[in-house]
Amino acid sequence: MARLRMTAARGIAAASVVLLVVGLGGYTVAAALAPVAAVEPQPQPLPAVSTPPATVDLPGYGAWAVAAADDRQIYAGRRLDEQLPMASIAKVVTALVVLEEHPIEGDNEGTAITLTAADSRLPARYAAINGTVAPAPAGLVVSQRAMIELMMVHSANNYAETLAVWAFGSEAAYLEAARAWLAEHGMPGATIADTTGFSPQNRASVRELVTLARLAAAHPVVAAASALPRVTVPGVGSYENRNAALGRAGVDGLKTGTLRVIGSNLLFSADLVVGDRTVPVVGAAVGAPDQESIADDLEQLLASLADDFRTLTIGEAGQVVATYVAPWGDTAALRVVDAVDDTVWGPVRTVALVDLPVVQPGIEPPRAPVLLVRYGDREVRLALEWEGTIEGPPLDWRLRHPLESAFSD
Repeated sequence: MARLRMTAARGIAAASVVLLVVGLGGYTVAAALAPVAAVEPQPQPLPAVSTPPATVDLPGYGAWAVAAADDRQIYAGRRLDEQLPMASIAKVVTALVVLEEHPIEGDNEGTAITLTAADSRLPARYAAINGTVAPAPAGLVVSQRAMIELMMVHSANNYAETLAVWAFGSEAAYLEAARAWLAEHGMPGATIADTTGFSPQNRASVRELVTLARLAAAHPVVAAASALPRVTVPGVGSYENRNAALGRAGVDGLKTGTLRVIGSNLLFSADLVVGDRTVPVVGAAVGAPDQESIADDLEQLLASLADDFRTLTIGEAGQVVATYVAPWGDTAALRVVDAVDDTVWGPVRTVALVDLPVVQPGIEPPRAPVLLVRYGDREVRLALEWEGTIEGPPLDWRLRHPLESAFSD
């Protein structure tokens, strides 16, 4: 009996060992196969980058605006929305409207236009009211491009009328086309009363004149004509550009205008040298004492404007955007690939946005997101890259942390 009890005890002990081994084996397998929670990102604060306020030396008279040539930004201005006589700046409208109807391709001269008897009488008519004119003998052939140059450089009133009537058949038909063109191109408040700007009813705000300047500066024929220091047309004459600001402070156009009721006006374009790059700008001045005053004050204005451009460095190569730390010690990070430099004007402050993913241990990390940085009315996208990997936890860690494995999300 005693021997039976001993044998039974040994059997129970052996069975317990077997069960323990089986249990431990099952636990090990369960722990090894249990899912592990995703590793959450730890965002790293990205310092905001900012630039100081701008200070622009705007003249104290008249209405002014100076703006970016290639976007909607107006850097500075005064009396921006007051409708004022534009004077001979209206000839820019004439040139652009005619060129839309009769384009000049490449370096061609455009259509050869034979002056009529009516054209030959226009110089006397405009001279009688103190308008700028150029000779126009009947029968003379003048190219379309040459007429535009006479309008832009010398401000010849008679050639503005001749060109518009040639293009549209009558001044009335031209005016109808010009008014539609202004509305179509974002200047619905501007009014056009003639082809020359001689009437004080040719009106626009300097905000609208900035729009006109952008269109003129972007048009190869008009921009090239306005930049000429002198125009010479056989049979007509040779004339200096009336723009006193031309060639100063990077000014390369566009059109003067003078009327007794308003004073002197200027539609201008310029290339500002800012560090190692060129920044194109446009603008308008209305109601100055004379063209020389505009030229002097515009030079000072553009110098003060150029001083307020700053190079903004966004991001830094290798900058950490987020870190990932697994409980068992593996680490990974998202870093900026390369910085981006941009030239900005005036006060801006960067704001960084990124949608950070979670990382599943032991699995290839998801595609790196893009870091979006906004400042002013712009934004840039910085590429990010992964550094390091989060492998699955080792078995010894799993055995020590069964609940973190078995009950993870």
